[in-house]
Formats: sequence, structure tokens, C-alpha cells
Amino acid sequence: MRVHILPASAAGTPGHPLTGFVIDGVLAVDAGPLGSVGTPDEQAKIADVLLTHAHIDHVAGLPIFLDNVYGMRAGCPAVHASRETLDALQSDIFNGRLMPDFIGMSARMPPFVSVHRVAPNRPFVVGRYTVTPIPLRHTIPTVGYLIDDKTDAVAILTDTGPIPEVLAAVAKWPRLRAVYLECSFPTAMAELAGVTQHLTVGQFLTGATLLPPAVRVYAVHVKPRYWDEVTAEVAAGGLANVSVGAGGRVVEV
Repeated sequence: MRVHILPASAAGTPGHPLTGFVIDGVLAVDAGPLGSVGTPDEQAKIADVLLTHAHIDHVAGLPIFLDNVYGMRAGCPAVHASRETLDALQSDIFNGRLMPDFIGMSARMPPFVSVHRVAPNRPFVVGRYTVTPIPLRHTIPTVGYLIDDKTDAVAILTDTGPIPEVLAAVAKWPRLRAVYLECSFPTAMAELAGVTQHLTVGQFLTGATLLPPAVRVYAVHVKPRYWDEVTAEVAAGGLANVSVGAGGRVVEV
């Protein structure tokens, strides 16, 4: 399994102002920078998009992506998300004001997109992957995803506050190779992290210790302003299986 952390940085600043991942070139998780990375031909290989939640840094690139790849492949991209996220897409993005109603248009003409509701802890199949949505702890309804191709599995867990029970459960997955876990703020910013339901480095490292040492853990969703502090603190934690997942990084798990 090949996981690409999509690059999305303002003026070359490291960090994750927009969030998105692409697995094996065909499965996207979140769509913050999705319409701006790669050529339309490369984007058109993506058959499915899993959305964690409706915050703009995770969905901003979705309409651009759908517009870029329209009519380029047999069938249209499928978007999988919770009821709350799908409702937000319809009312707040594809509403005919901010963007054309690609969802409604898809019922009347060759489709831009198909939408599919996911339910927490109920696995479903996309392509060769079994995907399990995992409830997270954020300011709006949010899920992470455990993605298993029957050989390897990865978990993408962003955005969230502390989730020790989730990490303990994910740690038991037999084919787990890597976890992409959010790590937004330096440890000193615990108050803001608590209000916004994100993790500090200290909370991230505590969570990482709940996972087997053989599982690689990548810090993601790092706020660009705090990149240097966060990367220094993660390194100082001294966990051999932990590193920061920079935008553009591709990992074979």
C-alpha cells in the first residue's frame, strides 16, 4: 500500500494548512488540496474519496477535483462520508451559490459525483479495500478511517482530541502497518488544542505509545506556524517508530 500525503503549503511553508491523502493513486482520504495536486489525468485515476468531516481544510479541493476530472473516466468519482458531512456538502458547498450543485446535477445528466453515506464502525468495500469509519473526538461529527487491502492496513485519524480507547482498539488490528495521527500544536498550547479538539505533541506521543512499536506513526495536520516547534518536540520524544509526515511524503507500508 502506497500512501501519499498531499502537499499543501502556503509559500513553501511546511505543515498542513490543507489535508489530504491518496492511497495507491486511486483512493483519496480528505480533499483539502485534492484538485490542485497532479495532472487531471492523474486525478482521474482516483475512484473514491473518503471524507472525515466538513471543515474547509478537508473539503476545499473537492469541487475543483470533480470539475477537473468530469467525463474523463467510465463512471464518476464516489464520495463517502457521514450523513452530517454529506448534508454540509450539499447545503454549504454544492448549493448553487458557492459552487454549482454537482450533486443535484448528477441526477439529471452524466454525473459529476455519486455520494454514499457511511456509518461509524460499519465496514464497507471500495475497490480492493475494506474501509472502517472510526468515530473521533472533534468539534463537529468526524470519523477516521482504517483501510485494509487484506495484506496491509493503515489508519488515518485526523482531526481529533485525545482518543486512547480508539488507539487501543486500532492497535489490535492484525495487518496494521502505519497510523497517520493528527498532531496540530506544540505541547504548550494545550488550552487551544482542547477548545478546538486537536492534539498537542505531548498528547500525540502519549497516543503513539498505545500502538505496537512495529507500527509506524506519522504526525499529520501540523499547523504551519508551529512546524518547527512540533517537529522538534516529536524528535525529542525519542520514539523510534514515530516521525512527522511532511506534505509530499510518499510511504510504502
